[in-house]
Amino acid sequence: MANDTNLPPFMKKGFDSFKDFKYPGLNMEVFLEGYQRNIELISATMKIATETTESLMELQNKYIQKAFEQWNEEIKYSMSKAPLDEKTSHQTEVAKSTVDDAIKHAQDVSSILVKTNEKIVESVQTRFKEGQEEVKDLVKTEKKTDK
Repeated sequence: MANDTNLPPFMKKGFDSFKDFKYPGLNMEVFLEGYQRNIELISATMKIATETTESLMELQNKYIQKAFEQWNEEIKYSMSKAPLDEKTSHQTEVAKSTVDDAIKHAQDVSSILVKTNEKIVESVQTRFKEGQEEVKDLVKTEKKTDK
C-alpha cells in the first residue's frame, strides 16, 4: 500500500481488516490503495487549511496590534498642544496611511488565500487524474482475469 505514515492507527487497522475481503471483479488491494491516497489527500488538505488559518490569524493579530498602536499615538497627538492646522494635517496623513495599510492588509490576506486555494486545487486535480488512471488499470486488470 501507499505511505502508511500518513494514516492514523485506527485507519490503518481498518484498511488491514479489508485486505483479505474478496469481491468478484474487484482487486481489493488496488481499491484500498486508491482509497488510502484519497484519505491522505484529505489529511494533507486539512493540514494546509490549518496552516493557512494560523498564518491568517498571525497576520490579523499584527495588523490589529499596529492599528491600536497608531490609534493610541493619534489620540496622544490630538491631545497635544500642537496648532489646530498641524493636527488637521496630521490627521489627514494618518487617515491616508490607515487606508493604505488596510488595502495592503486585504491584499496580503487575499494573496495567502489565493496561494492556498491554488495548492489545494492542484493537489485535488492531481489525485483525480491519478484516480482515473487507477480505475483504468483496475478495469484492465479485471478484464485480463475474466478471460
